[in-house]
Amino acid sequence: MITTVTLSPCLDKTVKTGKLNLDAMNRVEQVSLDIGGKGINVSRALARLGVRSRALGFNFSGGEAIPETLEAEGIECRFTECPGALRTNLKIMETDIGRTVEINESNPCVSPGNIDELKQAVAESAHESEYVVLAGSVPKGVGCDIYRQLGEISGEKVILDAQGELLLEGLKAHPFMIKPNQFELETIVGKISSDEDIVLAARKLISEYGVQVVLVSRGADGAIIVSKKECYKSPAVKVPVRSTSGAGDSMVAGAILALTKHLPLETVLKYAVTTAAGAISKDGTTFCTEEEFEILLKS
Repeated sequence: MITTVTLSPCLDKTVKTGKLNLDAMNRVEQVSLDIGGKGINVSRALARLGVRSRALGFNFSGGEAIPETLEAEGIECRFTECPGALRTNLKIMETDIGRTVEINESNPCVSPGNIDELKQAVAESAHESEYVVLAGSVPKGVGCDIYRQLGEISGEKVILDAQGELLLEGLKAHPFMIKPNQFELETIVGKISSDEDIVLAARKLISEYGVQVVLVSRGADGAIIVSKKECYKSPAVKVPVRSTSGAGDSMVAGAILALTKHLPLETVLKYAVTTAAGAISKDGTTFCTEEEFEILLKS
């Protein structure tokens, strides 16, 4: 069983339009609305791949669809209810030129009591879990050391997907794997100009923090995975790009699927880029099924 933790859930609204004309009216071609948040997305992607998970985290007013949707998909939930309205993240996709603009809101402030309740839930669930996924931004009232605290509670089975101070602090709990994209990696190691820079940065984090695996997503350029002794690079799987929402979270789910099967590191990377492609090929925040995954894996 896998535990996922989402501290800042959301509704993902994806709007497709032609090239945006500033200071003028723009017509919408298509709209999709999905529940979101990085850990939630990982749970949904895992469910489609046949992997059982439990979704933990905070939830807010207007977020009733989150547990309803997850439970309908066979995902166990244990959310800490907090006051205030759930945020909406807006993604505008310009289909004519293949550009995406993201406009993300923030969730309301949570209380120390909310945080204590969440920690207790994580402690109980981590005891039963093979991996614990800590992913995404945090709402007001939550310190940048929260992933360090939750990592220490969970033990060395954490998969961490965060950036900046959240990532730096989380590293102090010695997670098993981190999954930054290139920009997120640069927020803690500085400018990266080449594949060699990525490998050097990853090996530095492995040496300093005891991380076992660093998986760096690179969008259209695929991904690179690094351990203490191994390093592999994979191009992105070629699919029509319908939405980039949830692609990185699908990559985490694919890596977990391979890890639970105790597959080699190179195969972990292959599973990761394949599941990311499955998400990219679908509208909104949607994930590939086991059957779709197997087809893409052979392509």
